[in-house]
Amino acid sequence: MNYNELYGPGWIAGAHAVYRYKNFVFVGDEVFPSEFNIGSHKRIPVRGIAHVIDVTDLANPKQVATYSVPEAGSHNIWVFDDVLYMGYYNGGGRVLDVSGELRGELYNQGREIARFWSGDPAGYRPNVPFAWGAYPYKGNIYVNDVHGGLWIIKLGKHKPYTATTESPL
Repeated sequence: MNYNELYGPGWIAGAHAVYRYKNFVFVGDEVFPSEFNIGSHKRIPVRGIAHVIDVTDLANPKQVATYSVPEAGSHNIWVFDDVLYMGYYNGGGRVLDVSGELRGELYNQGREIARFWSGDPAGYRPNVPFAWGAYPYKGNIYVNDVHGGLWIIKLGKHKPYTATTESPL
């Protein structure tokens, strides 16, 4: 993958998270500006999308879908029972239905089951999420955020995605 072509000059980019589920591999890009001040209290403009690669034919893997949260960057990914859990840096914690056919841009398909804004007014960078992961465990989802600490959230039952599912947005 040519990250310079995908994100343009001025970014440090590469694949960060990789998670295989069924016949798909989910690959999350981690993309930071080439220069930023880690000690500053200002928002770091992180970018990065998640790629969905069909590996049904291991000799010929092909990208079939993406998940791109505007103005945010992907980080750690886990998938259990057709549900993807992900830290999306400035986009907080994300929960996504990945059942059925995966094609195109998943962000635009109403597949988001939930999103959690993990920004904290008392955080290192106030009200700015910087979520590294969203991991389900025993009915809760643990969202770890660099600026805001550890959040424990509970998700109710979700309605499985279909082509006729009404968008929650």
